[in-house]
Amino acid sequence: MKLSPRVGQRLEQARERLGRAEEPEAPPPPDAQGSRPRAVFAGVLDGRHLWLAVEATPGTLSLRELDDGQTGQVIALASDLVEDDPHFRSVRADLADLPDATESRYEVVMASPGGRVERVWTPALPQQEPLTTPPAGGVQWQVGRSPGGTLELARKPAEPGAVLVGIEADLDDVVTLHIAGADADAELRLVDDQDGAVLLTRPLTHADGVATATLRPDDVPDRVGLSTSVHAGDLPVRRRANELARPDTAVLLPQHQSDDGQSVALVYRWLPDGVLRVRRPKAGTP
Repeated sequence: MKLSPRVGQRLEQARERLGRAEEPEAPPPPDAQGSRPRAVFAGVLDGRHLWLAVEATPGTLSLRELDDGQTGQVIALASDLVEDDPHFRSVRADLADLPDATESRYEVVMASPGGRVERVWTPALPQQEPLTTPPAGGVQWQVGRSPGGTLELARKPAEPGAVLVGIEADLDDVVTLHIAGADADAELRLVDDQDGAVLLTRPLTHADGVATATLRPDDVPDRVGLSTSVHAGDLPVRRRANELARPDTAVLLPQHQSDDGQSVALVYRWLPDGVLRVRRPKAGTP
């Protein structure tokens, strides 16, 4: 259809008012500018080993220490993988081999034989990772991304906590918890997630390094929407390896039906932080 010059002029003015150019704007580049190596996968899935794959680039995959924004020593990553794909450079490196430090931060680099060091670029990391990094050996590793897109790795002390090593419910819905790492004089506590108040205490029986306690459904305060964290003394009770972002959907824990059998009155749940909760859910919620 042929438009008159006047109509065409009005359409152009409308496009300008709406901020729409005649030609669509170019999308942002999917990769880093220049020839920086590009990461395709990075994770510390078991809390100790770095799995890393980078598009094929000459050099040695390494970590470079960062200290208040200053770069330091370059440490080559020793891998126990055999590289058999010509399209990628890949490593599986034991992070326990790095120099001991309470907290540290590294950037991932590719070191060339001639002394050139290039930062490894990574696309934006997803907001909801399918996997999280569990603590191991008293430290917690975390993969990150700098404002400039460089792949980074940070180490910090692991959150303190006791570890749930067993849980079972009998036919009367009495739940028995077995906990490792609790202090000898610790007691079981339910701590209100809303205000931090201790709502319930129960004795822990200690034997062979494992503390045991029982909870009945009637022990837990009867308040719809209640969410309480399980503690052994001052230590929250955690998963041994919190490798899932949503462990509540994948880990089977006890729950108690209401007296009429029509709804769930009490549930035990892992939340994303890996701490065990006892909850009285609202209708229609887990």
